[in-house]
Amino acid sequence: MSICLTLTDINWSLTRDVVAIIGTFGALVIAALGLSTWNRQLRGASEYDTAKRAILLTYKVQQEIQNVRSPMMFLNKDEVEAGRRLEEEQRIYDERMRALYEKWTDLQAVRLEAKVIWGERASDCFDQLQKVIGNLRSAIWMHFWLKGAYAGPGAEVDTTPARRIENNKIVYYESETDEFSIKVTSAVENVEKFFKRKTKIGKET
Repeated sequence: MSICLTLTDINWSLTRDVVAIIGTFGALVIAALGLSTWNRQLRGASEYDTAKRAILLTYKVQQEIQNVRSPMMFLNKDEVEAGRRLEEEQRIYDERMRALYEKWTDLQAVRLEAKVIWGERASDCFDQLQKVIGNLRSAIWMHFWLKGAYAGPGAEVDTTPARRIENNKIVYYESETDEFSIKVTSAVENVEKFFKRKTKIGKET
C-alpha cells in the first residue's frame, strides 16, 4: 500500500494555524528569556548602585570624622575676648559633630537598604565604624569635662596629665598612622571588604 499526497491534499488552513501557533509560542519563549535577562540586569544595576553608595558615603563619614579631630580651629575673636573661649570651642565641635552625623544618617539609610538585599552581614560590616563614632563623641564630651565645662560649683574634676593625654589621642588628629586614625581606617576597610565585591555586576551577589 502506498501513500501519495499531492499539494491539493494538504489542509493549508490548518497548516497555517499550526505554524502561527508555533511561531507565537517561540516568540513568547524568546520574550520570557529576554525579560528574565533584563530583570537580572536591572537587579544587578540596583545592587551595584547600593554598594557604590555604601562605599562612597563611608568615605564621606571617614572624612567628617577626621574633620572633627582637626586641631585647626578658628575662634570668634569677639567671643574669646568676652571670656567665652570654652563656649566658642564647644560651638565649633558641635558644628563638626552635626556635619558628621548628617553623613552618618545618610549612610544608615543605605545600611538598611543593604540589609534588605544581602542580610545581616551587610549591616554588621558598619558596626566597627559606628563604634568609632561613639568613641569620638565620648572623647569630645570628656575633653570639655576635663576643662570644667560641665562641672557644677564645687565639683572636682580629675585633670591628671595622663588622662588628658589618652583622651587627646582620640580628639586630635595627628596623622593617618596615629592610634585612632588606624582604628578609623580599619572600620572603613570592613565596609570596603564587603561592598567592593558587590560592585562587580554579574560576578557576585
